[in-house]
Amino acid sequence: MKQFNKISKYNLNMEDANRILEQAFKAAQAEPNTIPLDVLAANGLFQKKRHTVRNIFIVTAITIFLLLAVLYVSRIPSSFTIKNKAEEDEYNPVYQVNVDSFMLVDRVSVSIDGRHIPVYETESHVYSVEPPVNGQMEITVTLLNQKSATQYVDVTMVDKDNPVAESCHREGSLIYLYLSDELSGVDFDHIQTTTLDGKNVEPISVDPSSGCVTFSHLEETVNVYVPDHAGNRLQLILSIS
Repeated sequence: MKQFNKISKYNLNMEDANRILEQAFKAAQAEPNTIPLDVLAANGLFQKKRHTVRNIFIVTAITIFLLLAVLYVSRIPSSFTIKNKAEEDEYNPVYQVNVDSFMLVDRVSVSIDGRHIPVYETESHVYSVEPPVNGQMEITVTLLNQKSATQYVDVTMVDKDNPVAESCHREGSLIYLYLSDELSGVDFDHIQTTTLDGKNVEPISVDPSSGCVTFSHLEETVNVYVPDHAGNRLQLILSIS
């Protein structure tokens, strides 16, 4: 039975390695190496350590930069302006909300006396609000970093209601129609009265102070169109019986 002896791993010392390297340079007719291998090995280890330190420095710098960026973004305040697109004395205003921050907007919330008001985004960072009622309008803009700001606007020029016919009665050949409009007021100058076949009928008198419109000698049913100064219109049918 054959026995195999385990061959131990050969270790080459620096002196033998230097001698072999010099013989190799001599055989290749190249300039011999003047730097000992142990110096080269030590220099390689130094380079490796230097690269490791550099990589650690780069990673640390990037981490600090990202942390500062996150901290900066998280502290960006919410800022916006509100503009009434209507004229000063114009009814049913539309407000434009311009968000000044470059940060993305998470939401824009608008309410009047606890009533939610729809908000429409017309373009990037620009929103439109048309309040349906009067009151104190609360506008809150919240950015993606959850920073928010709130502003208040007193809305007073909203009129979405038609004029109201308070009463109507006849005395002889005269018909008295009483009208009112609490917000913008009845536009008495533009009241129109027409018969069913389209003929215009003019009232004999109009009294804005009492809200009374008087017609005379109506012989057939007529349509009465009563506008207010906000553009709302009431349609009445006066039936002659």
